[in-house]
Amino acid sequence: MATEHTNRSIDLQEQADGDAVLRHAFQGEAVDPDVARRVRERAAKVTEEIRRLHGIIDDDTFHALLHDEDDEP
Repeated sequence: MATEHTNRSIDLQEQADGDAVLRHAFQGEAVDPDVARRVRERAAKVTEEIRRLHGIIDDDTFHALLHDEDDEP
């Protein structure tokens, strides 16, 4: 099944937040609480959208899907 992607530009605030998260991950810089809040809020929206589109799957099904990907040539 082909995955459809949409072209969506990232706004400057999202880019700055992403850069801050990368600096935290790779350089150990502290993350501003406002950045962390915005990132959590965006993640919650993305998670909700995925659940709305695809539903919620149980852990066994999820792990089976991961295992199926490992078996592909």
